[in-house]
Amino acid sequence: MYCFAVPGRKPPPKPPVPPPLKGADRIACGELCEFEVAGTDGTREGIIWNLSVAGLYLVLQTDIPEVDAPVRVCLWLPGDPRPVRAEARVVWRNPPSPFRGCGANAPRFPPGCGLKFVDIPAPDLARIQSRVESVYASRADTGRDDRPR
Repeated sequence: MYCFAVPGRKPPPKPPVPPPLKGADRIACGELCEFEVAGTDGTREGIIWNLSVAGLYLVLQTDIPEVDAPVRVCLWLPGDPRPVRAEARVVWRNPPSPFRGCGANAPRFPPGCGLKFVDIPAPDLARIQSRVESVYASRADTGRDDRPR
């Protein structure tokens, strides 16, 4: 897309996308997640794009919750039948763009939202941390460092 400067017209501001939480290694996940948005009826499903001890990115095509909305999540780690339950909050939204499969605010992600854990049982948090560490440890064994930059 090309944009030409028009004298006297300022370009529109870019939508805010919060920086990732420092020190929170993320892993790709691709697992189903059930969630409930406070003030709405029923449980919905989404897909976890990535996961860390700080939160997750939830892929949703429609009805993306608003920023600051409280969300209750229930997710499963790959190969682990025990659910992880947490209270979270929407910290950023990535609505659909005109380009299929791309978010409008962060095109490298599909449409969805970033959730920050606000209350999660210590054993569940430890399971997430263990999974993240095991993924990065296996990458270290192969000499790869695929951490998101």
